[in-house]
Amino acid sequence: MGKTDKGEHPLMFDDYTVQQVDPQWLQERVKPKRHIGLTPELCILCRACEDVCPWECIYMMSPSIIKDADSPALTTLAEQSHAVFIIDDNECTRCAICVERCPSDALWLGRVDG
Repeated sequence: MGKTDKGEHPLMFDDYTVQQVDPQWLQERVKPKRHIGLTPELCILCRACEDVCPWECIYMMSPSIIKDADSPALTTLAEQSHAVFIIDDNECTRCAICVERCPSDALWLGRVDG
């Protein structure tokens, strides 16, 4: 992910427990079978998605939250990133307000195939 225009990293949270979402659990949910996706190369770390979310379930987290990942590729990716984009799937309603607000079109709404 990129840096701010001044080359600085914005304040990132690091007090969060991260767990991968089980696709089967997501399929069984009553919520819409959609998800919010991120194209990291387009993200400018403006955090507008965090600001506009009515459920306060979007977080830009410090990459240090990914520790002891099962996948070496995931660990490497985290080490190379300036931030980790997290959506609390227990709270997200897939309203897509964050997608509409994103100034760089980095967020998108996708469908979970069943």
